[in-house]
Amino acid sequence: MAEWCDHWLNDICKPHLKPRTWGTYASVIERNVKPAIGAVRLDELKPAHFRRMERYVMEEQGKSSGTAGSAWRTLHKALEDAVLEGVIERNPAVKGTAPRVALKERAVLTPEQAADLIAAETDDTWRLMWMLAFMTGMRQGERLGLTEDELRRDGDRLIILVEWQAQHLTKREVEGLPKGVECTPLGNGMYRTRPKTEKGRRAIPLPEALADQLLAYIERHGVNGDGLVFHDDEGLPLTGSVERRRWYRALDHVGLGHEYVPHSARHTTATILNRLGLDDVTRTAIMGHSRVSTTNEIYTHVELDRLVAATDGVKRAIEG
Repeated sequence: MAEWCDHWLNDICKPHLKPRTWGTYASVIERNVKPAIGAVRLDELKPAHFRRMERYVMEEQGKSSGTAGSAWRTLHKALEDAVLEGVIERNPAVKGTAPRVALKERAVLTPEQAADLIAAETDDTWRLMWMLAFMTGMRQGERLGLTEDELRRDGDRLIILVEWQAQHLTKREVEGLPKGVECTPLGNGMYRTRPKTEKGRRAIPLPEALADQLLAYIERHGVNGDGLVFHDDEGLPLTGSVERRRWYRALDHVGLGHEYVPHSARHTTATILNRLGLDDVTRTAIMGHSRVSTTNEIYTHVELDRLVAATDGVKRAIEG
C-alpha cells in the first residue's frame, strides 16, 4: 500500500494536480494512510483495513471524523487509479466503508459583527483587507495575491478581475513541477498560482467607496516588484499566518471568540447575498462558483448591473 501511494503521488498525481492539492494528498497519505495500513498488500485490502485506518485517525491521533473522511476519500482516489492502471481489479474502498462524518456548522459573523470588526481595525492595510473579505467574498489567497493589473475599469466602475492567488507552498510541493504549471515564487514562501478552479477566475465590481479606498491605499503604499497590492515594509508578500494573527487580534478587539476563522468572512458574504434575494447566477458569479468573463460576448452590462447590485448590497448590509 505504501509503495503504491508513493508511486501514485509522484508519477500519477504530480504532473496533473495543482501544487497545493498535491501537497494535501501527500500530507494525508503520510500522516493517516501509511501509518495505519501502509504495510498491507493492495490485493489483500478489506473493509476491516479501512476501519483500522478510521480508528487510527480518530482514536490514536485524536483527530475528527472529518479528517478520517478526508483520509478515506484520498485513499479511494488512489485505489481508483490503481484499478485504471491495472494494478488491482476492483476498488476495495466502496461507499459502505467510508467513515460517517459528523457535520460541523461553521461559525459565521453577522453583518453587524463584520461592521464592528472593520471599524475597530486601526491598521489601514488590515482594515482594507477585512473590507475586501466581507464585501467581495474574495478568498484569502486572492486577497493576498491581488495585483494592480487585476484592477480594471468598466466605465466608472472599478472591477477586480480575479486571475491569481498567493499561496504558501513547501519545497516538496514545488519540486519537479511539470512544464506549463503557473507557479512563480514571490518570497516569504509564497507563490503566485492560478485560482483553485477555472470558475475562480471572475470579475468583482467594487462599491464606489471601497474602490476609492483601495486606489488611495495603492497611492500611499505603492505596489511591490511583483505588482502585489499588499506587502510588508520590505516589499515581501503578506502570508496567511500573518493574516490569521491579525484576524484573531481584530476579533479580540471587538470581544468575539476565535471560533471565527478568516474564511468565515466569505460565509458572511454568501449569507448576505442570499438574504438580498439575488438570483443563483449572480451569487455564484460573485463567490467564484461560476466563470465570468469581461469580454463583450459573455460579460454583458446586464450581468454587470446585477453584480454591482450584489456588492453594493453587501456593503450596505455591513455598514448600514
